[in-house]
Amino acid sequence: MALGAGFVRVSTGSQDEASQIKVITADAARRGITIVRWFRLHGYSASHGTQEPALREAIAEIERGDYSTLMVTESSRLDRREDLDAQAEILLAIRAAGGDIISISEPQFGQTDFAGRIVTLAAQYMNAAKSKEVKSNTYRGIMMIRDNKAHHGPLPAFWATKGVRYAKQAWCENPGAVVDIYKRVASNESLAAVGRAYDLYPNSIKNLIRFAPNHTGVIECSYTHEGQTETWAHQVEAVVESALWWRANKVLDANLTESRTNKGGRPVASPANWISGILDCPGCAGKIFLNAGMTPAKDARTGKPRVPKPRTPKLRCGGQGKRRVACGAFKGIDAQPIVDVVSGIFANDTTDILAFQRVAGNAHELDELQAGLRKIQARLSATEDDDELDRLVAERKRIKARIEGFVIVADRYDYAPTGQTVAEMWNAGDDAVKRGMARAVKASWGLALAERDGQWGVSVGTAGEAGSADSMGIVDLGNGLCFRG
Repeated sequence: MALGAGFVRVSTGSQDEASQIKVITADAARRGITIVRWFRLHGYSASHGTQEPALREAIAEIERGDYSTLMVTESSRLDRREDLDAQAEILLAIRAAGGDIISISEPQFGQTDFAGRIVTLAAQYMNAAKSKEVKSNTYRGIMMIRDNKAHHGPLPAFWATKGVRYAKQAWCENPGAVVDIYKRVASNESLAAVGRAYDLYPNSIKNLIRFAPNHTGVIECSYTHEGQTETWAHQVEAVVESALWWRANKVLDANLTESRTNKGGRPVASPANWISGILDCPGCAGKIFLNAGMTPAKDARTGKPRVPKPRTPKLRCGGQGKRRVACGAFKGIDAQPIVDVVSGIFANDTTDILAFQRVAGNAHELDELQAGLRKIQARLSATEDDDELDRLVAERKRIKARIEGFVIVADRYDYAPTGQTVAEMWNAGDDAVKRGMARAVKASWGLALAERDGQWGVSVGTAGEAGSADSMGIVDLGNGLCFRG
């Protein structure tokens, strides 16, 4: 049984890759291929090459020997760029790494024989032509929208479109809610509080406040095709008075102070520590986050300046979903003892990291011999040097003799040590690796805060978040890696 990776891609958020996964899984089972890696690219456009980093990652993994086959439902899932040289370069890189491509709908795609090369070139050309056709058809539809002065583009909360295709009219579904939100923000109510009232994220409130058509009654629509941007005005019914719109936006502008700008370093959306969001609140089952920072630069009582000092990091309830309100039942605890306990679980664990790989058999050696024979046969048809021909013929005879006398020992696959332990992976990994390992243990065994005799600690149980503990105590780390407890 050979090892392979499944490559599924859809270009828009409304599409679903489940059908591709189902087809690849069934075809892999029929061919005797075990899928040990999935590439799931949701909302990636192959005509713009946004899938190339994932393909480069697959090439590196093939070179490492993680698997030898990359499976797709059709070649257009891999690439649809108009640059045929770029398409060919990716294909050749996969072949040079020792890998094969299986396109289920195009059996000859990627093959090295003459027919395979013709099919591959034709498929790459058709994929590029399809991209051009899609762009052309899309542009034709956009021009109909432009001529009808219809709406095109995203809308904020409480706004929607109605009408037939190419003549969509934008409108506000709930003008009362929009006016109320503007009034709340204009009166200096926090975006988080307004968002909780309407089950929206703070950024959604900000986008609604910044939406100029709320008071102008005109949406500036645009579309860019082949480097040229066309714009048109779409008329809507205004919702709030200009004075209210200005007051609410002035509040947002006032909050854009220098102290609130991102000065680099940790991205705003990244957690301050790997433990943030891992553990559940004992009071409400919401997520617990690490809070830290500096003391105020001024004394709250006297107003005199003082030197800011680091606060003691605390684990506090962050609430659930969009509300993000602490439950109040869990008052918060010092973070460092809990971080140390969880780190100790992993940092001192000498359990082997396992990977699904070949542990016995030699069928892969026969595959290598047959691939070498095909390579020599291809070179024979393109070589005119007599000495080179003699050498290739002798090499072909030698390989054919080995193939004829080859005794196959069936390949056997199982989880085998990678040479790395849990402690080594933990100590060498960054925050993302540590978060992934902690989440895997929580999902498989259970990881929760526990109080005993007034002291908080961590309990590692035998059932995961949804009772998903493996019967053999296996913790799945993803990408074919795991360890046994």
